[in-house]
Amino acid sequence: MKTLRILGWVVLGLALLAGLAWLFRSDPIGPISGRALRGAEAAYPSDWAFSDEYTTIALESRPDDPHSVTTICFVHDGALYVPAEGGSTKRWTGYVVADPRVRLKIGDGVYPARAVRVEGVEPETFLGSAGKKYPQVAEADGELPEDIWLFRIEPRAEATGPSVSD
Repeated sequence: MKTLRILGWVVLGLALLAGLAWLFRSDPIGPISGRALRGAEAAYPSDWAFSDEYTTIALESRPDDPHSVTTICFVHDGALYVPAEGGSTKRWTGYVVADPRVRLKIGDGVYPARAVRVEGVEPETFLGSAGKKYPQVAEADGELPEDIWLFRIEPRAEATGPSVSD
């Protein structure tokens, strides 16, 4: 009986610790979303090629109440793109459509930017570029999951309304 009581206190302590960690979280950890990204802000880069060194990045949306996620990115024709599989079901994609201001954490740098949804272009257009960084994409033989949303990363503009291009 004494062992069960001690075990109960340990479980309660761990639950409280996890709850506090959840409340004060910043960067996302794997599939667990975060809040405001930590790190020094860096100037918007003229060349995103350095992003190829990182398998995943963090993307922060909704500046007034930050929400950050772990995602992937790739460079196509010199521009950085962030895909979202199941884009219509993800919270962060809705936040970005409503307000395109984002911050990206790549390595130690945090880059303020704007994410513009790309529509009217088939995702297959980007397979070669994405496949260079992620071989599993190239090996998919052109079979892509349904509902892929694609965002092009641009320098942040002053206007904050929704934007659709291409």
